[in-house]
Amino acid sequence: MNLRTQWSRIALAFLIGVALTAAATVLQPHFKAGSIPDLACELLLLPGKLVASLFQDRGNASPEFLWRSRTATAILLSGLIWCGFAIRKRRADGLTASRQ
Repeated sequence: MNLRTQWSRIALAFLIGVALTAAATVLQPHFKAGSIPDLACELLLLPGKLVASLFQDRGNASPEFLWRSRTATAILLSGLIWCGFAIRKRRADGLTASRQ
């Protein structure tokens, strides 16, 4: 694989992960508690909260917890998206090879 292509996929995955995290963080306070959109935002932000809960802080509303939680969420989402890109590329390469 081309090195430039690999880095562009990593950068794209990172940007999508950061955008999803930022959108969920900004939109969640605007939804009614317990609604479907609030639940979707909570599920999207949950992995980062689980990672950040391993560190001792002054509670889950402290700025230290929030930046760790959001950073971990962005990194985890970026990793999942990058894996999705890798699986998609492998499937496309497999289809191309089987047709030849």
